[in-house]
Amino acid sequence: MRSIMSMFSQSPFKPLVSHIEKVRACVDQMKPLFAALEGHDFQAVMDISEVIIKFEHEADNIKDQIRQSLGKSVFFAVDKRDFMQLLSAQDDIADSVEDLAVLLRIKNLETPEEIKEPLGDLVNHVINTANMACDIICELDTLLEASFGGAEAEKVEKMASELGTAEWEADRKQFLMAQKLYSLDDQIKPADLMLWNEVIKNLGGVADESEKVGKILRLFISN
Repeated sequence: MRSIMSMFSQSPFKPLVSHIEKVRACVDQMKPLFAALEGHDFQAVMDISEVIIKFEHEADNIKDQIRQSLGKSVFFAVDKRDFMQLLSAQDDIADSVEDLAVLLRIKNLETPEEIKEPLGDLVNHVINTANMACDIICELDTLLEASFGGAEAEKVEKMASELGTAEWEADRKQFLMAQKLYSLDDQIKPADLMLWNEVIKNLGGVADESEKVGKILRLFISN
């Protein structure tokens, strides 16, 4: 608790950066998670899932400390409700990655050869989209120093716009992936088809939650 309070005394956004580091740690595990799945290394899938769950729990702990400390902070540069929205959006990214990890623990899921390429493309794109959201959060202190204006505000606006485009592209890739999956419905067990459908939806969810970060930061700038 003391460490979070000391962060608030330095900057109202440093605790958010501390939180986003744990979110990024979850995101960083997505590529090895799906690589293990494709390689039929189901023990590695379990092990990596445990790492994701651990990082998500650590992110939750930081989130709870921030919420408890928020009322004690005297000065605040933005509306506290907007701040809490941003914290929730960050946390939802980690939650979505954890949901993926839990889904892939349900059973030893086979990856049909026909979906390996579009799946890899979707996974890489979603990882990049989530990292874009993390990168924007790291701009917050500089944005505060610029009083949410000038060249830094323009930079963050551009980053948020690019994040929105990346999320739109993720939606498109998610749709194409679902099309490919359902074209194989006579070759895949119904239980596997249902589980793959949930995996695809949750991959899209990571991108959706990432875009929210950019939308909220645009509110900071406009206000």
